[in-house]
Amino acid sequence: MAKIFTYIPTIILIVATHISIAQTDIQQTNYMFNELSFNPAYTGSTGNIRATVLARKQWLGFETSPLTQTLCVDNNTRFGGIGLNIIHDQLGYERSLYAKLLYSYTAQLSEKTALTAGFAAGVIHRSLDGSMLEFQDEITPDPSAIFDNQGEIKPTIDFGLQFLHKDFAIGLSSAHLHTSLQQASIFNMPRHFYGYAQYRVQAGEKLAFVPTVYAKSGSNVYQVEANTNVYFNKKFWLGASYRLDESMVALAGLIVKEQIYIGYAYDFNVGDVSPHSYGSHEIFISFRKKPAPPQSGFYQSTRLFN
Repeated sequence: MAKIFTYIPTIILIVATHISIAQTDIQQTNYMFNELSFNPAYTGSTGNIRATVLARKQWLGFETSPLTQTLCVDNNTRFGGIGLNIIHDQLGYERSLYAKLLYSYTAQLSEKTALTAGFAAGVIHRSLDGSMLEFQDEITPDPSAIFDNQGEIKPTIDFGLQFLHKDFAIGLSSAHLHTSLQQASIFNMPRHFYGYAQYRVQAGEKLAFVPTVYAKSGSNVYQVEANTNVYFNKKFWLGASYRLDESMVALAGLIVKEQIYIGYAYDFNVGDVSPHSYGSHEIFISFRKKPAPPQSGFYQSTRLFN
């Protein structure tokens, strides 16, 4: 197990620095509570019937700053994890609507070790209101320029892996697998890559620390962020994150009877956008219900907090 921790930085770096082009998928701060949005292998991993709604308003101060809403629903069944992921994302005059079905299957390697493979398939509707755009050269514009409201529906296919061992979890995934980098366009999302690692440190009966590293690549840039949440008596949490060259984040949340999770995050911009923005707000609420115990020894996640 110790060797796995040695390889984590290398794995995350490979995922983060993979080069791709054009548009990127959504940005979110509470990714550790919304893993289905980037890795279908987490489908059903909590062992609960779960429904999570997340809303994010990014870069306050800009008139057409990014606005994102997500809905994730999943369940752990005797045949594997099943789920639904819906995402609405608005960036300037672009809009995207994702709808995907998810499935995962877990191979039990030992009593406390499991490997899960996940698959997602669905459609993405992307639109752009070209009538709101301003062009530098109005006399001889780019022949590929869009001057009216256009939209297209494209398929999407995602695949992910998740490895669990006691209180440690690591995940690797890729979205839009069917789209090569050369085929990417304003209406055809390029391939994305994600890496995720989390470890729970129990410090007594009422206190736990959960550090997480998250990396993604989906354009000519990559993004890496680190987070630590501190849980108090399984009732609430406080946390902090740093997104490389972009923002510092404060997080807080409340757990109601181990069934309702309510979380909030505020991003303090530290990059080039900081003089022009008042930061970003994000809130989520997650409902969870434990199903009846399975008849066989089906594996359930040891990640008690997520």
